[in-house]
Amino acid sequence: MGYLYLLLTIIFETAAILFMKMSEGASHRTYLVLGGLSYAATFFLLTMALKYLPMGSTNAIWAGTSTILVYAFGVYYFKEKTNFWELFFLACIVVGLVGLNFMNKGK
Repeated sequence: MGYLYLLLTIIFETAAILFMKMSEGASHRTYLVLGGLSYAATFFLLTMALKYLPMGSTNAIWAGTSTILVYAFGVYYFKEKTNFWELFFLACIVVGLVGLNFMNKGK
């Protein structure tokens, strides 16, 4: 059950950041409100995930996965520029997440 809450946390936080971008500095209030509501859902869902999962790895998975998703949406949807080093360091995040999950399997 904890991983379901964590997955929803990641989805809602990613959505919140995308809505904030789409609000264009609060010019589009609908997106701003949707972003705020998504953040509220994020914190509720994270609290529920922490009821079942360890705090350190949960936070790392949440932050890392959301970072990767937001970056991907930025590049593909918002046409933001990227370069080798940014992709390299995103790959480091992926390696860290995989390693963290691998190490937690034995617990």
